[in-house]
Amino acid sequence: MRRLAARVDLDLGGSPSVVVSGHPPVTREPTVDLVSIGEFARLARLSPKALRLYDQSGLLTPDRVDPATGYRWYSAEQLERARLVAALRQIGVPLAQIRPVVELPPQQCAQRVRAWWAETEADHAARRELAGFLVDRLNGRTPEMSEKHEIKLRDLPARPMLCQMAHVPADELLAFGKAFIGRFREASIKPLEGMLGAPFVIFYGEVSEDGDGPVEWCWPVAEQDADRLAAQYPELMLRTEPAHQEAYIFQGLAAQIGPAQGAVAAEKLLAWATVAHRQPSGGVRLVYFNNTANEGKGPDCDLAIALR
Repeated sequence: MRRLAARVDLDLGGSPSVVVSGHPPVTREPTVDLVSIGEFARLARLSPKALRLYDQSGLLTPDRVDPATGYRWYSAEQLERARLVAALRQIGVPLAQIRPVVELPPQQCAQRVRAWWAETEADHAARRELAGFLVDRLNGRTPEMSEKHEIKLRDLPARPMLCQMAHVPADELLAFGKAFIGRFREASIKPLEGMLGAPFVIFYGEVSEDGDGPVEWCWPVAEQDADRLAAQYPELMLRTEPAHQEAYIFQGLAAQIGPAQGAVAAEKLLAWATVAHRQPSGGVRLVYFNNTANEGKGPDCDLAIALR
């Protein structure tokens, strides 16, 4: 039998191959600090499926991918990030929100996690309140109006406004609103003073995993500027909303209002209208207005219904 002469490349920075005379190079496993996806999954207490998902999402890219086989290799230094991603998933953070968090320094990451959990607890509390509200309604009882959701009234005069209506999936709602308001900011067009000029969005239908509205974004404008601005933005519709009274509940910082909180407030507004023998007009609306105390955190908002 003829003996095969083999040459093994032992250079740690060299090619990961074993060369046998008369045969093509054979890929070898990386050495020292790289481990296979299976071993890394065991060390990180994750599944290979999860690691592939994190790779596809850009959360945890392998240290090396074999160009011939596509096999993934990970370094020991990636264990901490893998465990952090896994922990964030365990507390319910969506994949799309994890990447900005794990890129932060540890203390800032901790602050972001604390803030996210506070929002999650607030959302759970709102869902619990909504469930109680529904139980009361199904049992024929009138839900109690808490002080936290004190309902107030305001009178609004007739006013022209530029509007845009569309069917929008839940995951595109924020971007749609930013694009609508952004066109005015780019042109340095400021809202009118007070609640008279506060931009708002009307929900004519539910926006959720099951529904896409429609919604209508509205930007009130001065009477003398209405025609000029309508010509400047032909993609928007100019209409005049008649004078009306509005019932509203202050919601606080808009960025912290989740779907459940909004649903609770909406149900209470509609229940109040029934008890007060007032007829809502159109859909529930979110009204946005500046609050200097927010220090760059964004506007506050009211949840409101127009009344006939």
